[in-house]
Amino acid sequence: MKKLMFLVLVLLGNTAFSQVKIKWSTFERLQFEEVYDAESAAWLLAPIFTEDLNKLDGEEIKITGYIIALDVIGDEYALSAFPFASCFFCGASGPESVMELLLENKEKYLTDEVHTFVGRLRLNDGTGIFPISLDKAKSVD
Repeated sequence: MKKLMFLVLVLLGNTAFSQVKIKWSTFERLQFEEVYDAESAAWLLAPIFTEDLNKLDGEEIKITGYIIALDVIGDEYALSAFPFASCFFCGASGPESVMELLLENKEKYLTDEVHTFVGRLRLNDGTGIFPISLDKAKSVD
């Protein structure tokens, strides 16, 4: 009986601390619609999230991508499916191929470094630059 109880605890422990490994292809079905924002007097692309993506909102995930530095100080970063020369900001892909990194620890990274991060997936309502964020992100490599 003790062995069975120990086995159950081990299996539950592994499940409780595991992350969902996400590939960038998970976000390929993300659609966008143009909406007018009166406050900024500009047209914005608002994301339309699939049911599958909505289920992942708030889940702890693990994803690998290329670092994109968003400022010269190196405080703000994005994670991209593609290196800088092919990333969304350069026009070679869509906004679904990049996510904002909200780092748990303020570490420094270089553009185009490949890293794997763990954090909480956040689907944003379209009022910002990024439709997707990784909250409390930390590098695991």
